[in-house]
Amino acid sequence: MILRMLWWRIRYAVWYLAWRIEFGVAQWRTLYGVNVGVAPMRDDQIKARAFEKVAAALDLIAEYEPRRLRRIARDIQGVWVRRAAYAPAYYIEALRLCVIDRKFVTAEDTAPAMIAVALVHEATHARLFRNKIPYTEAIRPRIEAVCDEQSAAFARRLPDGESLARRILEGRPADPSHWSNDNLDRRLVEARYDEVEAVRQELEDSDLPPWLKRLLGRVIPSRAA
Repeated sequence: MILRMLWWRIRYAVWYLAWRIEFGVAQWRTLYGVNVGVAPMRDDQIKARAFEKVAAALDLIAEYEPRRLRRIARDIQGVWVRRAAYAPAYYIEALRLCVIDRKFVTAEDTAPAMIAVALVHEATHARLFRNKIPYTEAIRPRIEAVCDEQSAAFARRLPDGESLARRILEGRPADPSHWSNDNLDRRLVEARYDEVEAVRQELEDSDLPPWLKRLLGRVIPSRAA
């Protein structure tokens, strides 16, 4: 048991350090008091589009519910756009960070309103954590329901937002076991595998020298461990 706890603490320390290094080399902007960062990438156009879409989402919150936006700026440390196969958006309490999937943000069919409601959902998680409500398995379905209700409430403030609100509420998993520890752990493992495979594909498609591709290819699998 002691060795297992030590192993998990080492993994957490490595994970935390890796994210901090990413933060240090990333580009950041402050929008409405919210720090927004985009993970390092080679394509400057995609990076610019990510900032533009998140800015448009924050514009909506600022226009239709400015009080909520001020609360979001207090409750979270920032918004972090990166490759995230686990979910389109999720909240990391250890970093007080709202993570949004880069592909979701930059997709042509992702409207700023969809990003805005995702931010509202994750910021509600932050608010609940700040009020000492833990994300435990027993109450997890109720927590997710509260976050969805807040997202839907914001969506209804938008022009023609009723359909988006219905999509949020009707799209909730009906089976509470969807939020069980076992299911979350399984999805996390699958997401890590998908993210590593995506990195490998990007490396293969890049214009880097073959020798550098081979070198980096040996390093990538170790990051999935």
